[in-house]
Amino acid sequence: MPDSKKRSQVAWAARARRYVALSLPGVALLALVLAGFHYLGQPGRLPLRVVEVTGEFTYLDHAAIEKQVASAINGGFFDVDLQRIRQEVSAMPWVEQVSVRRVWPDTLRMHVSEQVPVAYWNQGALVNLAGEVFRPQSIPELGTLPRLFGQDARAPQVVAFYLQLQARLMTASLRIDRIRLNPRGEWLLVFRDGLTLNLGREDIARRQQAFLDLYPQLLANMPRRPERIDMRYEHGFAVRWQENASGES
Repeated sequence: MPDSKKRSQVAWAARARRYVALSLPGVALLALVLAGFHYLGQPGRLPLRVVEVTGEFTYLDHAAIEKQVASAINGGFFDVDLQRIRQEVSAMPWVEQVSVRRVWPDTLRMHVSEQVPVAYWNQGALVNLAGEVFRPQSIPELGTLPRLFGQDARAPQVVAFYLQLQARLMTASLRIDRIRLNPRGEWLLVFRDGLTLNLGREDIARRQQAFLDLYPQLLANMPRRPERIDMRYEHGFAVRWQENASGES
């Protein structure tokens, strides 16, 4: 065997021995760390003792949230199922969003955002600004919130319609009391002064604008207030007037 080749093999063997010698402490350390995690992850090791809940609540209760969390905890600090806890708390009717994290050595810290209702929805439900429907066990009296009706899947559409139209109605001093979007796609509105507005299901933007242009003129030029306005005509509208003091219509 040539001397150069022999010297190369000897050098390689020496490097391999040094590599193994240097790696053994690292392997031992890794094994120790893994064993430590396995030990700490066993049931009963590092139990969670503290649940911290933050957030500004009107309808939610800190104690009820903490109780819900306690029933969902199924492990110690390292192996607790955070996703399960998040889901359990999110299922509470007044909860909108939940974030949860571990804080060493024995604490779960959770921030909860409460639902903010923008309207009543159908019977026994509320809806938020994003059009998300939620159903508390009991619904408190929420003052002057409007009542919106429709299929749950179309709640975002109804809420968006309400918000944009109510903003435009402020100059006409009209406040929406009810909006109904029926399964055929027809819009019916009732205002707080009793006026009913039928927009139908076609060309809604044009009909809406026509009503906004028409309503001030009706108030200025007619002796009685309109009771019902039907905008479902291609080139016009129909008005039913409130009865006057003598009972005439």
